[in-house]
Amino acid sequence: MLSKWTSLSAALGIAVLLAGCSEEKVPQATEVTCAPDQYEQHLASLSKDANKQQFKDACQALLADKNKNLSDWTFKKSPKDDF
Repeated sequence: MLSKWTSLSAALGIAVLLAGCSEEKVPQATEVTCAPDQYEQHLASLSKDANKQQFKDACQALLADKNKNLSDWTFKKSPKDDF
């Protein structure tokens, strides 16, 4: 009887561990993963719509921040020439 409970608890433990492995991970949004070719591959690899939307939002935020940094500048006067 003890071996049945041991076997059952071991099988249950393995099932719980394998259930945790099946969770889909959303890739981190970086310049590489948000590049057009990689972006499409990562979107195709995601099966849940919520995960796809999370990845899209992260890439849009990354690109918006990058574009903002490109457009922000200030005028700096050149030093006066003293010949």
